[in-house]
Amino acid sequence: MTTFIMALTVGIALTMLVSLYRLLHGPTLWDRLSGLGLVGTKTIVLVLLMGRITGREDIFVDITLSYTLISFIGALALAKYFEGKETGP
Repeated sequence: MTTFIMALTVGIALTMLVSLYRLLHGPTLWDRLSGLGLVGTKTIVLVLLMGRITGREDIFVDITLSYTLISFIGALALAKYFEGKETGP
């Protein structure tokens, strides 16, 4: 089972690289914000998998809940800040 979880971790980390590319090189601001959301979501999943690997799911669930709340509020703040601004290439 640990080998399967490690393979999932590597797969998610590789897809995170694609999301990081979109975050850094997105043609518009909204593509970059979308990339930021993807990176945040994949980070949450990786932290939960790390908790599963170490056997301390209870601590890592608390960490991911806090990170999720901060990430969501940050995304809302950025979207509100850039609302109505021209973001074309």
